[in-house]
Order: sequence, then C-alpha cells, then structure tokens
Amino acid sequence: MRLAPSGISVESRFISLCVREPEAISQGDLSSAAEAVQDWQSVADLAVRHRVVTYVLRAAAHAGIALPEAIRERLTVESLGAQAQVLLLESELKRVLGACAAAEVPVLVLKGPALTPILYHQPGLRPYADLDLTVREDDVERAVAVLAECGYVELAYEAATAQRAHAGHLHESGTFHRLFAGAGDRSLIELHGDPLQLGLKPVCEQERWERVRPIPGLPGGLMLGLEDQVVQLSVHAHKHGFSRLIWLKDLDLLLRDYSAGLDWHLVEEVARREGVGASVWYTLKLAHGLLATPLPTAAGRLAPRGVLRLLYAVMWPTTRVANLAGFLRRRAVQFHAAESWHGMLPSLVMMGRRSVRLQLFLEVARDQYFRGLTRVAPLLLLGAFVQGLRGLRD
Repeated sequence: MRLAPSGISVESRFISLCVREPEAISQGDLSSAAEAVQDWQSVADLAVRHRVVTYVLRAAAHAGIALPEAIRERLTVESLGAQAQVLLLESELKRVLGACAAAEVPVLVLKGPALTPILYHQPGLRPYADLDLTVREDDVERAVAVLAECGYVELAYEAATAQRAHAGHLHESGTFHRLFAGAGDRSLIELHGDPLQLGLKPVCEQERWERVRPIPGLPGGLMLGLEDQVVQLSVHAHKHGFSRLIWLKDLDLLLRDYSAGLDWHLVEEVARREGVGASVWYTLKLAHGLLATPLPTAAGRLAPRGVLRLLYAVMWPTTRVANLAGFLRRRAVQFHAAESWHGMLPSLVMMGRRSVRLQLFLEVARDQYFRGLTRVAPLLLLGAFVQGLRGLRD
C-alpha cells in the first residue's frame, strides 16, 4: 500500500473521495486518485469494512473509472447483499414497532433505519447490520417482554450485565445496551435505555423525548430531533473509534441538508450538559477533514482547552482515521464502573461531567476497600483472638 506525502494511503484517499458529495470533489481529483491506486483488493476490503461499497461503485460510474473486473464484481455482490439485509431488517423493524405500539411502549430508532428516509435517497447507500432501539428507562423491562413475544432471545453481554449490577447501587451510573437475537440469528437488536450509552445517567433524557419526531414511512417509529442527532451520532462514532466511514457520512449529510435549520445553541447546550462537547467537536472536525463537511463557526465553540485537544490528537490521530484505520478506545469515552479504576480513569480525563465521574470513582473505590476489609476481617479477628489467648497464658 503506497502512502501519499500526507501519510495517507492512496487507497484510503480514493475511498474518502468516493464518499464525498459531488460538490465537494472534482472529477479530476477522483480520477487521479484512482490512477494512483495500487492495491485494489485493499480498496474493496476497506469499502466493505466501512460500509461504503455502493458509494465507491456510484462514484466510479459517474467519473468513468473502470474498476478491475474482479473488484467491481465483488463490490456489486456486496452491495446487493447489503441491500437484501436492509430489506430484511426493515421488515423486522416494522413487526417489532407494531408489537411495541400495541404494548404502548414508545420506541426511538437510532442510526441507519431512522436516517435513511431523510438523508439517503438511493438504495444501498446506507447499509446496516442490526437495529438500535431506545426506550425510556422505565420501559426497558416492558420492551424486553415485547421482544420475547416477538421471538427474540437475549444474548449474554458481559460488560452490560456487570454495569447493570453496579448501576443498581451507584446513583449516577448508567447502563449499556442489551442484545437480542431473532429466530435463526437473522436479525440482531440492541436495546438501549438512553441513546448516548456513556455509562452515566443522562441529564437531558426527558428533553430529548420531548423533541423526538416521527420517522417518515415507518409507522410507530420515532427518531431523535436533529440537534440531538448531531450529538448522538458524534458520540457514537467517537465511542467506536471512528472505525466506520459511514458514521461520518451520516453527519456529513445531516449537516449539508439541515444545517440552516439546526439550533447550534441547543447542540452546544446538550453536548456540554452531557459532558460530550469535546467528543462532538472532534467528530465534526474529522468529518470536515475526510468528507469536506461544511461546519458552522458555532461548532468550534465546543473545542476543549489546549491540553485536551492535544490528548485527543494523540488518542485518535487524524492520519490514522484518514487511513480508515480507526480503532476502539471504549474506556476513554464510556465510564465502566464495573471494571474498577482502569474502566473509569480514562474517561475521567477525556470526557466531561468530571465531578460525576470522580464521585462514582470514589464510591467504587470505597466499596472495593470495604469489601477487601470484609474479606480480611475474619483473619484479623482470628489473629486478635490468638494474641488474646497468648496474653492470658502469659
């Protein structure tokens, strides 16, 4: 794989250019990038991994770029397979939403299925492999019962189980999603009690629900308001280490199509209250760098102070993300109270709401100290008893 002077591989640059909107790239740039590609198999692998296969096919066709036959065939098969999977999941989503509506459980649909009707206007441009659903915290168990009635079986998810156990006695601790598989494992559903999944109780949840809007063409489906979409999509991409380009594309289209109507003061307020201002700032910064996403000046107000900006650049290097080699650093974003200090300290440094994180950290440390003291107490009492007997003998 050959690197350009910028340190970004020519294959990664070609894919990023394919995913940009037509007005953000010239045909000459795309053709030049295609001519520089040496490893077309890598192009195909990256396109599949980042779920942008149809974008590569579309851009190549529009620019008159002749992809190697084997690569074109593979991408076409992948694109058709992804579209078939989306059709299956759409059908399953309608069935589950109908059952939830009958049980009077309101459901928020996250990411792909919610964004496709308002942002993507060509089949195959927004593939997804599972369904992310959010219900109010008080409705989680009712939603679990509905999924069971629909034939879904809950799968073991160790991190979520451990976090739920801690959330029971740590007041500000939140829970992670629960995972459910449909018959034959043909569909997976992640059930969330809040859309951010940071391991902390969200502070804006009631307001988020007041801003939800119906999903066009999906009866019973609700989606986040546009400002809340900006925050949730940014945090989700960051939480997963920017490991899929399609997540940045969601933001790119959202800002291109709806930026004029977005209330950036609300975006800023929600991001700061939830402690994710730096997360939103950095994700939007990466979208601008990779996809030429237009950003309002208001987005810059979310930038953290210099030291934290430097830490973000070290933890998630822009060159590595531009090379489509994003990677997970979940503890630096999510607060994992169940994983002792190494699950809590990274996000205490990198994310906001530090007073809450510190409070939880101290609570866990105190609990672990007393549990440890309880374990050694019998030995201490035995030692004291033996010493007492010796004293009586003497």
